[in-house]
Amino acid sequence: QCHGSDAKGGPSFPNLADTDWLYGGSPDTIMQTITYGRVGIMPPWKAAIAPKAAGDIAQYVRSLSGLDADPERVLRGQRGYQTYCIACHGVDGKGNQVLGAPNLTDEVWLYGSSEASIVKTILDGRENHMPAHGDILTPVQIKLLTAWVWGLSNKPEAQAQPAAPAGPAD
Repeated sequence: QCHGSDAKGGPSFPNLADTDWLYGGSPDTIMQTITYGRVGIMPPWKAAIAPKAAGDIAQYVRSLSGLDADPERVLRGQRGYQTYCIACHGVDGKGNQVLGAPNLTDEVWLYGSSEASIVKTILDGRENHMPAHGDILTPVQIKLLTAWVWGLSNKPEAQAQPAAPAGPAD
């Protein structure tokens, strides 16, 4: 229901079939998430950051993942990022799985990559809840679901190709 029948998520629901994991994609972490749930929080910064400055930070964040961005605003936004965002998202913008702070350098955007969407996230914050299923599912069901979810993003290497037929005998 939340992540979709294909497990590829949707607006505000993570894709479980890719390799981008907010808290890490190990089987133990997945099992913990299914069992106990998660609460992801991006605090609102509107009390400290003006909308124009949030727009500049959004331009910098867009530049981290190679999206079009205004170079002058990127420079201003980098200063704002270093003041407000670096503690959670890191110097390089690659995020922090302990905190559930997303990687800002890839193409994965839970709420969209437009300047307006990023500004809304900066100013208003975001809060997501993954409900706990430990009281709903049996331990065996949790283990099976963990294995299934883990398998979505850990596909085995392509099957070995059959050997080429031997050439004509000499």
